[in-house]
Amino acid sequence: MKAFIVLSIIVFSYVNSAYSYPDSQMDDCISSALSNPATKNISKIAITNYCDCALKAIIDENKDIRESGYTCAQINFNETRKK
Repeated sequence: MKAFIVLSIIVFSYVNSAYSYPDSQMDDCISSALSNPATKNISKIAITNYCDCALKAIIDENKDIRESGYTCAQINFNETRKK
């Protein structure tokens, strides 16, 4: 029994984080952002980070869509323009 508990602790301590949003939502977000003329000068990496941030906030943390999008845009897109 002790071995099972120790093994369980070891296994659960090495588990990767899981996201509740499906890959299709991430793909849709990236596709939409890439086709938007306002984001044509922003890198795909920054857009991917923005989508991840926004989807986590909206789905995982149950936050407001507009507020989450705005906050994540400030975090990810303003840094891109400074460089």
